[in-house]
Amino acid sequence: MKLLIILSFLTIFNINLTTHSSVLDINPGKEIKSDNTAKKTQRLFVIERNMNKNTVCYDAVILPGGKIDISNPIDAYWIDYATTGKRSELNYLQRHMAYGYSSEPSAAGCVYVTLKAFAKRKILLLTDAKGNVKPLIKINTNEAQLTKIFVSAKPKSYTNVEFIELYGNDIRSGKPVYEKIINQ
Repeated sequence: MKLLIILSFLTIFNINLTTHSSVLDINPGKEIKSDNTAKKTQRLFVIERNMNKNTVCYDAVILPGGKIDISNPIDAYWIDYATTGKRSELNYLQRHMAYGYSSEPSAAGCVYVTLKAFAKRKILLLTDAKGNVKPLIKINTNEAQLTKIFVSAKPKSYTNVEFIELYGNDIRSGKPVYEKIINQ
């Protein structure tokens, strides 16, 4: 129901919603400047939709020492494939309702992230031994590294979500995992 309400706001304000399959190679590892220090980002996962090609990207913000920025762990933004193919920032409603997140620090520099539109499952941002940040979540009872969330809405209705799909890789075997959650 919350997802339905959020998507209603997006439609009322004529906000483009998204799908594109080749997003995982877009701008990973870029540097951003903040408070005179260079921070790096690393692609975590994306949200795609069946309504158009625009994609919401979620990148981990990594401090110069290699740790996750606890105060601002994720840089979330659009890639506007339907128009320019360039990055654009999330607007207020998108940040605070549909595509935003809340976070809370955990042990050993990890961060728990909860997406505003999908609060049913927390995502654990964990830095591995090689310094890569992994978004960990349960997908179909498997502990997995999340790579994509796909949202399918009924044709001609941005607000009527039929289902979402979670994609990732099992953290033990490395094999792809998938879960379809039907909106009831």
